[in-house]
Amino acid sequence: MKVEALDCSYRYRHFPKGEQEEYAVYDIRLTILPSKIFGIVGANGAGKSTLAYLLAGLLKPSKGLILADGKNIYTTRESLAAFRKSVALVPQFPEDQFFSSSLYQELSFGLERRGSSRDEIQMRIAATLKLLGLEFDVRSLMGRSPFELGGGERRLISIAAALVAEPKILILDEPTARLDSKASQRIWELICELRQQLRLTIIIISHEMERLVCLVDWLVIMHQGKIVRQGTPLEIFSKPAELKPLGLEWPQITLLGYKLEQFGIKHDHRPIFEPQEAAILISKWFEERR
Repeated sequence: MKVEALDCSYRYRHFPKGEQEEYAVYDIRLTILPSKIFGIVGANGAGKSTLAYLLAGLLKPSKGLILADGKNIYTTRESLAAFRKSVALVPQFPEDQFFSSSLYQELSFGLERRGSSRDEIQMRIAATLKLLGLEFDVRSLMGRSPFELGGGERRLISIAAALVAEPKILILDEPTARLDSKASQRIWELICELRQQLRLTIIIISHEMERLVCLVDWLVIMHQGKIVRQGTPLEIFSKPAELKPLGLEWPQITLLGYKLEQFGIKHDHRPIFEPQEAAILISKWFEERR
């Protein structure tokens, strides 16, 4: 499913007449293509989460359109409902929004609202848990509370609850926030697995630039409510001077690549995203000088 944001703006508050309107995001133009991974980055308050909610059909643009396969998702209630079924958004700290003391209810809630049969629900839950590497027996979930789990497992359960309904688009808002390094590593590995096994469209909001540049097909940079740059990671980081005013944290290995170039270690004048690339360049440079 192709999703487009066309000249979208959104404001959270309605100001009294005569006061200036303040938009959280404005003039957003973005195309989300099927089976691709998109990264959205920017400083705090840049409008990343607002954009995610617009793309999920959970916020209606104050101006502009959201299209799904060329059709306005807000044409009818039915078209909006159909679109929302095809998109799953996992917000920041999703485990803070657990509503039940039963893992089964957390995972089955969405399917029950759609009228799925008990057998279908249990089959989907079992398949999703297996995909995520969670070793829970479906029947035992009824007597287990999500609050008994560690932080990493709770985050995986939140993602499982989003995936169980088989969405076409998965949006992850800071998926590794508040997790330790081991749990974070598992989340990034899972994203790679989801891409390979399900061919999902995945949209990731994250401050972990080192991870994003090695994973995403398309990177979107937001600043003060606007998309100021978008392109492949190679395109984005090929012009470092344009990124300095945006206050982004650069991938450390990319910074090292530019330092190596200044030192005389050439690498085709392109950004470096992998530590192995830097190691090969340095080794080659030393070998040439023996």
